[in-house]
Amino acid sequence: MKVFWALVRNDSKLEKDDQRTFLNQVFSIFTIILVSAGLSWTAEFINLGFIVWCLLILTPFGNAIYLLNKEWQEGSTGWWLTLPYSKSVLLSAKCIASFWRVLKIYGILFATTLIMPFVYNSFQPAFLRAQQPQFLDLLQACAKDLSWLLIISPFSITLGALIVIISRSHWAHASSLSWTGVGFGILINLYVAKAFAISPLNNLSNRNLEQGYFLSVNESYFFTPLLISLTVSALMFIFSVYLLNRHVEV
Repeated sequence: MKVFWALVRNDSKLEKDDQRTFLNQVFSIFTIILVSAGLSWTAEFINLGFIVWCLLILTPFGNAIYLLNKEWQEGSTGWWLTLPYSKSVLLSAKCIASFWRVLKIYGILFATTLIMPFVYNSFQPAFLRAQQPQFLDLLQACAKDLSWLLIISPFSITLGALIVIISRSHWAHASSLSWTGVGFGILINLYVAKAFAISPLNNLSNRNLEQGYFLSVNESYFFTPLLISLTVSALMFIFSVYLLNRHVEV
């Protein structure tokens, strides 16, 4: 177990370049949300709820692709795959590290969601401040959205890892990540999220944001999506390990 957690810590470390990449990811998410908000609330060009939903659902998927694919981009494949540990341990460390990074991104997003309404209301007239949401209500709403995002995260992470491994296997015969596979993975992620009763809000208004809601979910189906996500993730993980052992060159 010490070896496993050492690998996780190594993959979780944010070096200088990784720090820039990580911060760019976070800032890009907020920038897209803000720009989308301006367009949707002024000209109604796009559905802000759908944009936010896509970003939240696809964050684990994109993070897993980045973390695993950089082993080939930085020429460290030999070091990673020739370590004296089983491929399942190596891949597990990558998945856990990716999940940890996703938690950081979600943590920043939802912490901002908790703070911003109170900062915004502090500049409002006194008669409007009485309408500001209670902190516990905001916390409960954010926790609900976060719990549903974490349900689908294992599926998204293992799917991203599987796509990278397939693109580097003998099956793909490609030297770079297949964007066709990435596009296919994006569609699968969004479809599965809808199947798990995680839907975008039709109209993500100021009222929704002040209440801390980003998603529309069916709370009566919590454990079924969780079991399905974990089961399918386990199957994809086993298949990924098989590919690493049999069809990926060091």
